[in-house]
Amino acid sequence: MDNHRQSTANRYSLSQQVRNYILNKVANGELAPGDKVIEARIAEELHVSTIPVREAIRELAAIRVLDYWVHRGARVREVTVSETVDALHIKGVLEALAARLSGTKLQNCLTRLREYSRQIKEAAFRQDWVDYQNQNQLFHRLIVEASGNTILLSLWDSLAFEVRTRFIMDFLHIVDSSEFAMEHEKILQAIEASDVMEVAELLSSHANRLVKYLMEQKAVDIADTDQRTPVS
Repeated sequence: MDNHRQSTANRYSLSQQVRNYILNKVANGELAPGDKVIEARIAEELHVSTIPVREAIRELAAIRVLDYWVHRGARVREVTVSETVDALHIKGVLEALAARLSGTKLQNCLTRLREYSRQIKEAAFRQDWVDYQNQNQLFHRLIVEASGNTILLSLWDSLAFEVRTRFIMDFLHIVDSSEFAMEHEKILQAIEASDVMEVAELLSSHANRLVKYLMEQKAVDIADTDQRTPVS
């Protein structure tokens, strides 16, 4: 690889690290909806130049995590229930496709998947929903990564579930989280049995369970709003 290509690759890798850093700050509430993302501050925190920060901000604006205006900078967007539902629909489809593309290659990931599943169950027992979500992300991303399809992985990453955790955490508070966590065990069993179609079906239904809950919550919110709206 020549110097120009090496420099481009390093910059891309750095911008991805900055992207993930900003995503995590949004996910954990350090950056709230409406907050301005200041390039110079992020660059100082990470000890990098503003170039990879600017690239990361533009990428996050492209996937609608941030709003960006030339000469005005970027601010964190408010992620809606509807957007999260849409993302979950796509997530289920992408993960099912990834399972079918991966086939028996998923068995090579079993050790890591089992460890993520174990940590998911432990986080559910502790009711540590932040760690639950982190381990859950790693579990599902590894399945997509196993497909070997970089475009599919890029599409999955663009769903940015790091910033959609608020609605999902609400769900985890009202369901039997240990039962929900056990769904990962069923996925592991299907992988061990080399039942690719069952893996795909389980991944799809796993996402659709969240969709059903969020759709019900959205209907409740709309009903409450209608009741509060005065009749003119």
